[in-house]
Amino acid sequence: MSLVVTNADRIVYPETGHTKGDVVEHYRRFAERILPHTRDRPLTLRRYPKGVAEQGFFQKNVPPHYPASMRRIEVPRRDGVTVHPCASEREHLPYLANQGVIELHVPASTAASLYYPDRFVIDLDPPQGALDLVRKAAHAVRDELQRFGLPTIPVATGSKGYHLVAAIEPRLGADAIALAAQQVGQLLAQRHPNDLTTTFRVASRGERVFVDWLRNVLPATVIAPFSLRARARPTVAVPIGWDELDAVPPDGFDIETSRARLDRMDPLASLAQSPVDPTPFARAVGDAFKESGLELEGFDRFRS
Repeated sequence: MSLVVTNADRIVYPETGHTKGDVVEHYRRFAERILPHTRDRPLTLRRYPKGVAEQGFFQKNVPPHYPASMRRIEVPRRDGVTVHPCASEREHLPYLANQGVIELHVPASTAASLYYPDRFVIDLDPPQGALDLVRKAAHAVRDELQRFGLPTIPVATGSKGYHLVAAIEPRLGADAIALAAQQVGQLLAQRHPNDLTTTFRVASRGERVFVDWLRNVLPATVIAPFSLRARARPTVAVPIGWDELDAVPPDGFDIETSRARLDRMDPLASLAQSPVDPTPFARAVGDAFKESGLELEGFDRFRS
């Protein structure tokens, strides 16, 4: 597929002067790193045709003019089907960037097992400027998940928090995984009441990190590794090692500095080579939750 970049000189990031051509080149450069995280997954695209200073929008349905080589993945919904694009070949990523795509978002499951996730994600959402606190929270969540037999890798999201991601075998349904995520979130908030919370209302969180377990509730998505972010600066979501966490802030990589990661192993792709059976994890979390005396909190994911 031959690609002619249109309006390559258009400024996409006014604060830094980066252009549409720079965005296309980022996705061309990182294609081999991104594809393991997008291949076989229905994509949700965040497009900014006029740049990040203008209004953007999320796109799920694939337009008819997208190339035939780009796989279409049908995802059932209440009133029909959403037909998502899937980036499975190198040329698909710069093509999407040429369509004004800035961010790539993926679900925790693949097309082969839409209702049986192969990823488990905890999103740590800190108060503004609470870098030390969100790092402390990341270590606490890592230790708790490891205690239940679930190793994780942190992702510097390019925004204000970290994602903690585990690779799991697609053995348990999404509802069971989401239940375990909610239970472990509440256990963490009980154990660290001054630092962590599962309270959905922003005004009620105070100076605590929100342990967002809802990334495991279908049809939620997360930012794909090595995706650009639609922020004032062209930051990039990058999986990092635990030994890097205390030196790398969540927005520590951008379109320039992220290039150094091409010479390093992707720790999340490596973790995915040895997925964990989530059944013992979910059972252990459920047992601990029963012993804790906690009750499941009600929630409305659309209210804050």
